[in-house]
Amino acid sequence: MAQTILEMAKDLVMAQIQAGTLSSEDMYRELQKVYACLMELKAKEEAGVAFGAPGAAPGALAADGRKTAEVPDWRRSIKKHTIECLECGAQFKQLSVRHLKEHGLDPRSYRAKYGMPRTQPLSAKETTATRKRIVQKSRPWEKAPTYLKAQAQKSEEAAAAKAGTGKKK
Repeated sequence: MAQTILEMAKDLVMAQIQAGTLSSEDMYRELQKVYACLMELKAKEEAGVAFGAPGAAPGALAADGRKTAEVPDWRRSIKKHTIECLECGAQFKQLSVRHLKEHGLDPRSYRAKYGMPRTQPLSAKETTATRKRIVQKSRPWEKAPTYLKAQAQKSEEAAAAKAGTGKKK
């Protein structure tokens, strides 16, 4: 049978007493601190919290004065030629849907988990710039049916206006 949190706290404090790092007078206070810490860890584990307290600033101090774990800064993961997966640390030119699925995520949930803006590309800066240049060069919006229809309408209106002004003269 698994140990209860109280039993774990007792074992930790007893080990400190036996090692001589804790006096028996301080035992009660230390037992309470260890128990509270274990309860907090259990609550975080059950809630699925991976880094620090929810809503806590990175590097902030917890209620008992300990420093919380750093939340990875997504800005540092995007470099000129690579992007680092914040889940596993692997380097890529872009984070594919296939790779994110290995972590049980999709692009939207990945961005939400690490506080990234919705419009932030999940690719290296150079890869994003190259794609932008290609799109600007090919101008795909000019091939869209709505664009073509609007251009045809404009040319008809311009021709009608030109024909109308020619009659007035």
